[in-house]
Amino acid sequence: MDNAVDTRELRAFNKALAQYLRWNRREQGPLIEARASHLRYAIYRGFRAIAPTAARIEEEAAALGYRIKRGLNRNGTRRTVGQEMAARRKSIRFLSVSWLFRAWKRNNDGQNTQAAAVTRAKERIGQAIVRTAKGQSHPSVLLESFLEGVQVQNNQRGIIEDALRGEVADMKAYVRRKQLEKLRALTRG
Repeated sequence: MDNAVDTRELRAFNKALAQYLRWNRREQGPLIEARASHLRYAIYRGFRAIAPTAARIEEEAAALGYRIKRGLNRNGTRRTVGQEMAARRKSIRFLSVSWLFRAWKRNNDGQNTQAAAVTRAKERIGQAIVRTAKGQSHPSVLLESFLEGVQVQNNQRGIIEDALRGEVADMKAYVRRKQLEKLRALTRG
């Protein structure tokens, strides 16, 4: 399955991040962690926005005369229509939750940690690997969702690309503001 994000968006993000790091005077690791946290939240909001309401799930099933594809229970038997509808209502925001890493608390000094997004049954559905401790030679943050639906919805709607574009615009606005401040300081002096 094609799960690649548009490389143009990634290049634009990396270029904007490099400019952002050049104009910001703080340590690189914590800055990268902060930008990754903003990006993660933007992706979460994008997937949360496409989640259907319980009423919409019910309407779609009714439109099909409740002849809906039913999944399997844990014991391998086919779910009833009622069980399937309950499972669908319960999992409304499942895709967006795979981007929530509750154990990952941003640290102003940077950190080396791994945080997972888990289901109620403690099944891993996403992870964040953070390598941003101060003095780290190549700080990085890896954000992943293990759900196939995330890949499908992203390919159809470009949710991750939209989040990347938003972060690029934010970082470019910061760089422009810093450049204007520098220009004003030079013209005054």
